[in-house]
Amino acid sequence: MYLCEPERLLSQESSEVCGSQVLDVLFTGLVAYDPETSEVVEGGMASSIESDDNVDWTIEIEEGWEFHNGEEVTADNYVDAWNWMADPENEMGNASFLATAGFEGYQEVADGEADEMAGVEVVDDYTIEVSLVEPFGPFELLIGYTGFHPLPDEFYDMEATEFEEAPIGNGPYMMDGEWERGQRIMLERFDDYGGEPANAQAVEMRIYDDVGTAYLDFEAGELDIHDGVPPESRTQALEEYGDRAFDNEVSSYDYLGFPTFVEPFDDPDLRKAISLAIDRESIIDVIFEGARTPATSALPPILPAHRDGACDYCEHDPERAQELYEGTDGIDGTLELYFNSGAGHEEWMESVSLQLEDTLGIDDIEFNSLEFAEYLELHDAQEVEGPYRLGWVTVYPSPQYSMELYLEDSPSNYAGYDDPEFNDLMAEANATEPEEADEIYQEAEDILLEDLPIAPLWYGLDTVVHSERVDNVIANTRTFIEVADVEVVE
Repeated sequence: MYLCEPERLLSQESSEVCGSQVLDVLFTGLVAYDPETSEVVEGGMASSIESDDNVDWTIEIEEGWEFHNGEEVTADNYVDAWNWMADPENEMGNASFLATAGFEGYQEVADGEADEMAGVEVVDDYTIEVSLVEPFGPFELLIGYTGFHPLPDEFYDMEATEFEEAPIGNGPYMMDGEWERGQRIMLERFDDYGGEPANAQAVEMRIYDDVGTAYLDFEAGELDIHDGVPPESRTQALEEYGDRAFDNEVSSYDYLGFPTFVEPFDDPDLRKAISLAIDRESIIDVIFEGARTPATSALPPILPAHRDGACDYCEHDPERAQELYEGTDGIDGTLELYFNSGAGHEEWMESVSLQLEDTLGIDDIEFNSLEFAEYLELHDAQEVEGPYRLGWVTVYPSPQYSMELYLEDSPSNYAGYDDPEFNDLMAEANATEPEEADEIYQEAEDILLEDLPIAPLWYGLDTVVHSERVDNVIANTRTFIEVADVEVVE
């Protein structure tokens, strides 16, 4: 099956799709999600997650689960992993989710004043108690996220970088050899898995740096599953492969981000002008062959809080774009557009550049593209100096996750956005019962879309194809293939 090159294979650090697809089958967290709605369903390790006040939570985990090395999975494996993630010396990006949920004692650990979080306690081998500093309604949804996976005792006897060469998880598949960068990741079924056993005996995740090359391999019979059919091949794939090809509506969207920490992108009017100059519908029709939906909100349509038309600056309005642009200092010199290479972004980025030239008169434009892992390193170092393409996947059905990356302390806040009112509203919504929080999240979204540190472009629609050798190929809203469900029929 197709796989893009992961940046990391460590749950406590990984937040990108490529690595998360692998970790999704190597590990089973406390909560499982429905592939169509991302809502909580049976299949996770937690038998119950309960709270009377959304502050103090009791987590009961199933007995009898094992890691791939034979160790039993107990409450300690979760709690130790969370404390290790919280330790600032380990520099784990997903530690920010401990802060998001408000784990009591996290800040003291992050500040170097404590070794462990005071609000996390192992009651017995199968019971965990978590105390938060304030109510956090989406806790059960959050706790199934990749960053909260357990770690075996063996992990602490090696360097993290050594561990991720062949991660030891508790999921339906285990590593068969080490991660072969640029080539493949081989998996074999874990026959002592504590949940529903996987169907296929073995899986080869073949790493590609270009979705088009992967599709050529699929057509040549060298690949069984490709969940990233390039847009220019979508119509042909759907027509030629019949019920072995399908579109998958996902909880993702692409956006054009702006490095607000450098001039001239610290000017909201410049950001708005660029967004208004982009003809999203034209790009979708011509480049994507209709396989996208124009984004008019920072929340994907799968969420009840989604509102069509929430973004006033996401429509194509050349006159308004020109008017706003003329009131700014404009672009002095070369405008650099950044995107990750090999994922089908080159053609639509070219269209964006032509639209910016036609509408705003920006004619000195250069492209800066890197492979995904290097691209994220560039963002981490804040070395991006122009508008950039990124996407976001809502891995559980809460606006909290969709807008988490715009908080000042989020590791994925590559725009450098920091608005106190937005931060406060997000905190208020997070402390509210999920069924009552949507209106507050929408208030926060209004602030975000007025400042426009990112310009939503389009919602995701992945085209998946599979060979006659396999059946029961299910793609979930998080853009992952449900690997354990795939059946080999030949």
